[in-house]
Amino acid sequence: MSNRPITASKIRSADTTNRADLPINLLEPLQIDAVPTTITKTITNIKRIPFAKITFTLSLLVSIGAGTLLGRIIPINALDWGGLLSGRKPEEVLMEGLGRKLERPYQILVMGVDRVLDAPIGSPASFNGRSDSMLLIRLDPIDRSVQMLSIPRDTQVPIPGYGVTKINAANVYGGSSLAQEVVSEKLNGVEIDRYVRVDTSGLSALVDALGGIEVNVPKRMKYKDNTQKLNIDLYAGVQTLNGEQAEGFSRFRHDEEGDIGRIKRQQIVLKAVKAKIANPSVLLNLPNLINVMQKHVDSNLSFDEMMAIATFSMTLKPDQIQSSSLKGRPSEPNEFRFSYWIVTPDDVDQAIADKFTTKQNPQ
Repeated sequence: MSNRPITASKIRSADTTNRADLPINLLEPLQIDAVPTTITKTITNIKRIPFAKITFTLSLLVSIGAGTLLGRIIPINALDWGGLLSGRKPEEVLMEGLGRKLERPYQILVMGVDRVLDAPIGSPASFNGRSDSMLLIRLDPIDRSVQMLSIPRDTQVPIPGYGVTKINAANVYGGSSLAQEVVSEKLNGVEIDRYVRVDTSGLSALVDALGGIEVNVPKRMKYKDNTQKLNIDLYAGVQTLNGEQAEGFSRFRHDEEGDIGRIKRQQIVLKAVKAKIANPSVLLNLPNLINVMQKHVDSNLSFDEMMAIATFSMTLKPDQIQSSSLKGRPSEPNEFRFSYWIVTPDDVDQAIADKFTTKQNPQ
């Protein structure tokens, strides 16, 4: 697959060097009109007949800021009126029209990176920390599926010029380009079309912008890390977590499961965020959410690609999203100087085969 963006519009340019400590030029921030939150019709008032669906969609277009947003990015003929007549959900049609259509599969490396605390939020230097979490995601509009593979941060890998170390160090040594190279090499030459780096404040900002997420906290969690300004203090039970709490829940690793348990909690949070974003009322605030997240995200995805991916994800059913973790074993206490997650070739084959496209085995 080509790594050339579909459009020239990006949140921020991709890394131009493998030196993580060199500056990266920023593009101007995206300018997106605010979307008024009041709408004159709600989905709950729609009668389940095709004419009512079309009436709802038309009134929605008129009522949202007199078309200040949709009038510019959703032409009337971009909506699937035939689909409405045949029974498609109005919110699904609107999302497709608003967010562009995902035309081909994408494989994306998503990294949650430790923010460099002495660097300004949103600056290039702020994304040069270690990758606290790594996800390889395949979005396939052909069979309408998503594959998510969590890569433990302690996975042992060789990094060119630095020897054998943990995979989470690649972003520090060479930014996103080296991180993609190391992950691809470790996972049988897996294709990586795009990358996304989110600093540790990004999840918190997103959850707060969504008004919180509902999560079932399985047990008491308490831990404090002054270095990363992390204060986790959660009790067991189903509850609505704010941004700070959601970040703590997803980053907690001080129990018997360690990093593997943390990966499971990250997947729980991702599903909770997806469920919240799927609400049509949240969709109408999507451009505002993108503005909120802009300073917390570094990516070579174009704006059109982000909108297409976001709206594609919102229309998926839970059984169309498959999550897994890269299997392996923890290193023995005296096996290496540092503790590692040891992955065998068989572990990699099991994680990648028939799920992700590789350079040797394009799908």
